[in-house]
Amino acid sequence: MRKMLLTLGLAALATGCGQANDDAFNTNFDASFRSSCVSSAVGSGAPQNIASEVCDCTLKGINEKFSTAEKMAMSPEQAKPIMNECLSKVKPG
Repeated sequence: MRKMLLTLGLAALATGCGQANDDAFNTNFDASFRSSCVSSAVGSGAPQNIASEVCDCTLKGINEKFSTAEKMAMSPEQAKPIMNECLSKVKPG
């Protein structure tokens, strides 16, 4: 999951500032975050369905809590509480 969190920083570099780029950033951020999160979780042994559920929950929480500008400057530590909350909600099987 560390790899997934590194995507936060990489996604921020992918686009510039301004309203026109906010949508592009958010689209790129969502796709990159989800892909990296699921890949990292499955690579660490999590079942695909659990990884998808936790990553989707985490992404939803990030998007609800942080603005585009905040996501551009977001650190992995800021996403951890959201991910931990999502992990506690997901029931395997």
